Amino acid sequence: MLDFDLARQQLLDTHSCTLASANLSLAEAANRILAAPLAAQYPSPMFDNSAMDGYAVCDHEGRLKEFTVVGRTQAGEGSAAPLQQGQAARIFTGAPLPPNTTAVVAQEQTECRGEHLHVAADIEPGQHMRLKAEEIQTGQELLAQGSKLNAAALGLAASQGYKNVPVYSKLKVIVFSSGNEIIEPGEPLAEGKIYDANRFQLMAWLQTRGAQVMDGGILPDDLARTEAALGFAAKKFDVIITSGGASVGEADYLKQAIQNAGTLIEHSIAIKPGKPFAWGSIGSAKVFVLPGNPVATFVTAHMLLFPVLNKLMGKEARYWRMPAISATAAFSTRKAIKRREFLRVEVGINEAGDTVATLLPNQGSAMLSTCAHANALCEVPAGSVVEAGQKVKVYLLPT
Repeated sequence: MLDFDLARQQLLDTHSCTLASANLSLAEAANRILAAPLAAQYPSPMFDNSAMDGYAVCDHEGRLKEFTVVGRTQAGEGSAAPLQQGQAARIFTGAPLPPNTTAVVAQEQTECRGEHLHVAADIEPGQHMRLKAEEIQTGQELLAQGSKLNAAALGLAASQGYKNVPVYSKLKVIVFSSGNEIIEPGEPLAEGKIYDANRFQLMAWLQTRGAQVMDGGILPDDLARTEAALGFAAKKFDVIITSGGASVGEADYLKQAIQNAGTLIEHSIAIKPGKPFAWGSIGSAKVFVLPGNPVATFVTAHMLLFPVLNKLMGKEARYWRMPAISATAAFSTRKAIKRREFLRVEVGINEAGDTVATLLPNQGSAMLSTCAHANALCEVPAGSVVEAGQKVKVYLLPT
């Protein structure tokens, strides 16, 4: 069996983003992937300004408490006349600082009568002053290629005057299930049949990740029909995802159809659940074959499939791994197994403020209900057991 880390690395090493790009307006670019780095067009802040409503003061000696008010500056106005030693100017948040300002005093710490200002607190040089370019310098990288254009990223681009940004096209993905035992939800349930769960969980996950998703339906255990469906899909989609037909001993129509039309790399991955996993290509389309067991699909999708899909989408390297944290186990396991195991857990904060992982019931590989309640996967290394109170590695599931 292939080691999990090696399998994941092989997937990442053999796949890369080939998507086209286009310029979209900021209003259209939400949650898209940036196709080229953005550089700062202006310094940030663009000019020295006040971080408080209060008074800009000039005291180069750092000992005055009494000042003479000589002006007033609001946000959106040009800079006022330079201050002289012992002078102050009324100022508001975001307003440009008068030249020679040495500090800004919050209005709550002052008493002003006419032109006379008394400061009731100690004044630290430079306090409450935002200085030009202290955050970002002109030409500095603003957003890296592969950044997800979330609300903060779009706000940052807008603050630098960008109207349009280059983004990758959406990854076009078609999702199939396979097997004569699978039927569509809503159909009468005949003996020996089961409803298809994998296709719907895969499509939902892919949609939340920004892919353009197509429902391919159920592939029957028929070589000619399967090969025709896959060949048609390969001409229209970047990625083909199937589940079922990956295990040794199963009818090999799916694997044979992929091999007839393209290439297929089959592996038994040393993890539980989710040992059978395969990938390959048909033409320019990438193909991924997941296990038919719904929990195995759940685990392999999160731990193997989604990282490589993130790379294919053009996302930066930090998205090529599931986010992981350390937690304290609130459970014990009875025996070690030869494969690395991923247990469905619920991670939360206990009364002492510790991050704790609680094992959910029904860990069987066909028990999908536990997946609906899990917010993390707990990694148990091969040959290891978990003792309550020990630190464990947990991978956070996306919400």
